[in-house]
Amino acid sequence: MGTKKTIYLVDDDEDDLLLLRQALESVIPGVSIIEIRDGKTLLDMVEKQEEKLNPSLILIDLNMQRMGGIEAVSNLKANPKTHNIPVVMVSTSNDEQVIRGAYEEGVSAFITKPLSHAEYKKIAEAINVCFLNSFSGHDDVLIPDNFKDKSILVVECDDEKWKTMNHGFKSYLHDLNIIRTCNRLDTLNFLTEEWFNLPKPPELIIFDIYLPTRQEGLGLLDSIRYFFLFHSLPAIPIIIFSTSDQTEDIKACYEHNANAYLTKSQDINESMSYFKKLCHFWCSMISVPKSM
Repeated sequence: MGTKKTIYLVDDDEDDLLLLRQALESVIPGVSIIEIRDGKTLLDMVEKQEEKLNPSLILIDLNMQRMGGIEAVSNLKANPKTHNIPVVMVSTSNDEQVIRGAYEEGVSAFITKPLSHAEYKKIAEAINVCFLNSFSGHDDVLIPDNFKDKSILVVECDDEKWKTMNHGFKSYLHDLNIIRTCNRLDTLNFLTEEWFNLPKPPELIIFDIYLPTRQEGLGLLDSIRYFFLFHSLPAIPIIIFSTSDQTEDIKACYEHNANAYLTKSQDINESMSYFKKLCHFWCSMISVPKSM
């Protein structure tokens, strides 16, 4: 997607704003960053502007004067005009209840603020890869090969596509345990019959919105979310990794509570290299609710 990326950076700490802005601008060429000092100002701003001017992403702090991040996110997700904007909370807190509460209100991800300047750049890299659909990024970023004891669930209905993907997984992510299901029904059967017997749940759930139809993909999104809610389980991040770059598909997935939407490259090697970065950042830098 070649459109210019706009990020709303919402924080009332001047030092944190400066560090994160500098990191984002150094990593994401041409990014437009709008600084906002509190949640109330953010809500007023998005309410007044046309929906087509909504940002690509909102990065928001937890604790701010006038209105904090949790309340702001709750309002954003309750508003049909703004509920499809991905929101990432960036906070000094690493409290489990805070993290769980943020996801329950609708954040796409929760990242703990770092202590060093170098760590801010890593956050910027993670944001660029995980939420801004950047294939190129900075290829000098060192991505460890060790994904031992980690697994992901991949839903792929096309056997030929799966053969190609699986070959890529073995080449780029040989330590990562890949669980495959084929469609919505197969995935729901796996959740109800096998999920509770897993020694450790997958780190991510990944599938294309066209499974093979968009209706099936959106239905699966809703069904997975309901499964975790019904069983009072912490939600596993769901990443849509699709061939479609249509705005309406992206909006629909965020409306149905996908954590991220990314467009596949036509080049399998580029796509798998990107996939490796995606798994690394989600598994190492993004905080998700832990099992009780």
